[in-house]
Amino acid sequence: MAEFFDQAVFLKFLAAVLAIFNPLYNMPIFLSMTRGCSAPERRRVALIVMTSVTVIALTAVLIGEEILAVFGIDVPSFRIAGGIIIFGIGMSMLNAEDRPPGDQAAVADGHERKFNFAVVPLAIPLTIGPGTIAITIVFSHQATPGTEIVTLGSAVVIACSIVGLGLLFADQISRFLGDTMINVLTRIMAILLVAVAVEMVLTGVFNAIDTHYPGLTTGQGAQG
Repeated sequence: MAEFFDQAVFLKFLAAVLAIFNPLYNMPIFLSMTRGCSAPERRRVALIVMTSVTVIALTAVLIGEEILAVFGIDVPSFRIAGGIIIFGIGMSMLNAEDRPPGDQAAVADGHERKFNFAVVPLAIPLTIGPGTIAITIVFSHQATPGTEIVTLGSAVVIACSIVGLGLLFADQISRFLGDTMINVLTRIMAILLVAVAVEMVLTGVFNAIDTHYPGLTTGQGAQG
């Protein structure tokens, strides 16, 4: 099992995915959209969100790169695009003073559609969106064959379980931490996301140069 598990990749990927998921950030939305639900109904919504996010993330780990190949998109280009998306998410989390308008709209939309909001918008796109899928595919490409299933798959299961537990105990956690602490933790996660995004973009740029202009980054292209 050891040869299929990369601890360094696991820890880095888990931190990045948790930062994007940011269970604390979505708790107020979950509480607003489930206002009026009974305790069993709220638990059911939390479990549906956790299951949906887990299935989507594991699908990205297993066949995300193959899906890119179908559309003729190479990984360096996707890495750059994903880094830009994640950078935008991180900056919006870092600078936001109030809930973004899109989140407010999601809350209103959820109320209008009664309780049919567990998958959309709570799971998609508020919990897992393009940024999560992008970073999952990028890490999957970096991992050696077989490693991505064990290393990334286990990180996905743990991260999604934390999201589910956060939603199940959202009311208690929100009261315990308070708005100020939630905002502080959100901004710490935002800084982590921005750092991951910058690394993804820079790596993607150099990989794209190596792919399209072999040897240029090492100076061999000039000698040829």
